[in-house]
Amino acid sequence: MRGHTGDVFLWLIGGSAGSFNPIRRALHQITYMPDVAIVLCLHRLRSPRLGMAEALGKLHGWEVLEPDDKTPIRGGQIYVAPADYHLLVEAEGYLSLSVEEPVHFSRPSIDVLLESVVQARWRRAAAALFSGANKDGAQGMYWMHKAGYFTAVQDPADAEIDTMPAAALALFEPDVKFRAEDFPKVLMQALTL
Repeated sequence: MRGHTGDVFLWLIGGSAGSFNPIRRALHQITYMPDVAIVLCLHRLRSPRLGMAEALGKLHGWEVLEPDDKTPIRGGQIYVAPADYHLLVEAEGYLSLSVEEPVHFSRPSIDVLLESVVQARWRRAAAALFSGANKDGAQGMYWMHKAGYFTAVQDPADAEIDTMPAAALALFEPDVKFRAEDFPKVLMQALTL
């Protein structure tokens, strides 16, 4: 996994139906880390009533934002994919937005985000996939796994809707299969590898 020379560790988290509350709970349990950036790609309404950054609430130390096109990737940030845009990681060290066609009926698409990390050859990254009602994210997780990145998939038995994690597990064996309540430990485990 040679590529971007930046020291920011990218933690990519994808999910859909049934994922928001467990992810929000996990984020409220993790310690602020100035050399880690978390990128959330969660399926959402095209015109949400409330911004997802606001819905996550105040997180100790972390700045939570929906990035604009060409937003630089910095540690200590939690980036939330904006409604109705694909979010991509660029090798030059920034996030870009795209209005390309939806993937698996989803924009933002988890597959698009994860594939962009592999194509950017980002040096240090990990990805996790939570509950969801379609197969978006399964292929992207497989690409991350094949490229040698740390991958974690929620145990389908623990997911509110098991379609998404089950689709990923049908393609490959991740480094970790986790229960939502254990995700903060999984996040820290990836940082020590």
